[in-house]
Amino acid sequence: MDMVSKTVGGGDMLRGVIFMSIVEANIRDLKPDSPLSQAYSEAGDIVPDDLRRPVSVHALALSMGLPYETTRRHVNRLISDGLCVRRDSGVIIPGDVLARGPMVDSVKKNFEHLRDLFGELRAGGVEFDA
Repeated sequence: MDMVSKTVGGGDMLRGVIFMSIVEANIRDLKPDSPLSQAYSEAGDIVPDDLRRPVSVHALALSMGLPYETTRRHVNRLISDGLCVRRDSGVIIPGDVLARGPMVDSVKKNFEHLRDLFGELRAGGVEFDA
C-alpha cells in the first residue's frame, strides 16, 4: 500500500486506501470463475471502464467505517487530481489511470512482495493446497 499511497495521495495513506477501495468496489461484481473475469485475470490486464461498477461515496464511507465527509473530501481530491471519475451513480477509477507507469510499477512491486512472502513462508515450512 505504501507505493500506492505515494503514487496516489502524495504519501497520504488514507487517500491510498480509499483509492484502492474504489478500485476493488468497481470490479467486486466480476465473479472469479466467470469467463468475463477470466478474460482479465493476468496482472497486466485492465478491466474496461464500461465493466466497472461505480460506487457511491456514501457506500464507500460505510464499507470503510469512515465519516462521509472525510471520504467525500478524499474522493473529491482524487477527482481533481485526475485519478477518479464521477459517474451518475458513483465514482470509478478509470483503466487509463491504472495503466499509468507509476501504478503499473506499484502493482509489480506488490506482486514481488507477495512472491517473496510466499517463498519465505514455504521455506519456513508452511504448506499450501494446490
